[in-house]
Amino acid sequence: MSAFIRCRLSVALLSPRKAPSQRVGAALSASSSARCSRPLCARRLSTKANVTPSAADRRLAGRQRFYKHVGIASTAPPDDKNRHSINGSTSDDRSVRSPISAGVDGTQSATGVTTTIDDASSWSSLLNPHNKSPPAGWHTVTLDGRPLRTPLGLPLTLPSIPLALAVASEWDAQQKFLRPAQMPLMTLCCTAIDQVASNPNPHRQDVMRYLRNDTSCYWADPREDRVLHRRQSQAWEGLHTTLSLRLLGLSDDLGPAQAVGGDEALMLSRRSEGNPVSGLPHPPILVEKAKNFVDSLDAWNLAALYSACAESKSFFIGAALIHEAAERVRGNESMRDAKWAVLASRVEEEFNIEAWGLVEGGHDYDRLNASIQMHSAAFLAQAVAHSVRED
Repeated sequence: MSAFIRCRLSVALLSPRKAPSQRVGAALSASSSARCSRPLCARRLSTKANVTPSAADRRLAGRQRFYKHVGIASTAPPDDKNRHSINGSTSDDRSVRSPISAGVDGTQSATGVTTTIDDASSWSSLLNPHNKSPPAGWHTVTLDGRPLRTPLGLPLTLPSIPLALAVASEWDAQQKFLRPAQMPLMTLCCTAIDQVASNPNPHRQDVMRYLRNDTSCYWADPREDRVLHRRQSQAWEGLHTTLSLRLLGLSDDLGPAQAVGGDEALMLSRRSEGNPVSGLPHPPILVEKAKNFVDSLDAWNLAALYSACAESKSFFIGAALIHEAAERVRGNESMRDAKWAVLASRVEEEFNIEAWGLVEGGHDYDRLNASIQMHSAAFLAQAVAHSVRED
């Protein structure tokens, strides 16, 4: 399985600023001439030294394909012994370090960044919460027979064969040049291994922020825009009640706070004596249950939830997506596929497109990106649930 997405680069159009005086202009000209008079190799070294590791890592997009054959192989599960090799410092000289960034948001995971895992037992338990043994399905991706590693040099250990095959297909689908944006599952898996498992708290906190400002809790006023309100009702019907009952174990009368119309949304979201944190004043028991749910997730599901919430700007849509994806693997055929989550995350965008028209090269790629991110998150949750079911 491979997914494709176009990486759009916005290039700023720079116009020269007018100097306030001829003296300043002369100084700028002299400075420019001095730089141009330096040897080419010196200018290159200076430029390279001023580039941050994350910016340098992004240059790897477009690197020529350096392998011919892609496969999968059985591997040991993540443990304390195989987590010490960071940035390629490994006893296995045959391994291949990934040339792409691991983060969903492109931070803290660029190639060349040195880091350590403070709590190795916590890292391994978040990646392998059920203590699966090697015969239970841990696999890695190989390039020309060499095992692949994450951008931080950690072994790319995947908990199920379907997930390993999907990541391998993304690598095999690359043509002459590597396109990291066309490997969403590889990105999610590396995020889980490099970032989420080693430091899960920032990701948990980010997910909880989406709950306080959940898109699905802000409704259009039916008296002002009944068409948009009807679209929201169709997309979000039963979302809050179902999730509160099934996932959080709350009663019918303990749903999230919801705002109708812009005035009410502004009033409810303000900080006040009863709402010390900006955002919707959800019932404290709901916030507590949601936090317990997020804290209970392993690194794989937390990475999937984080990606889905970031794309949909909604805790409820993201949580319902990974919950229903896992339930489908467990045999609950009444659960929906990821298409509903894509539509639910784009209600207002699609409404505006119908009202004002579609901008080619903009709206269509936003649709594609939303579909790729939501389906990738759902597939990761399904693959992890499949690995647990094999036990």
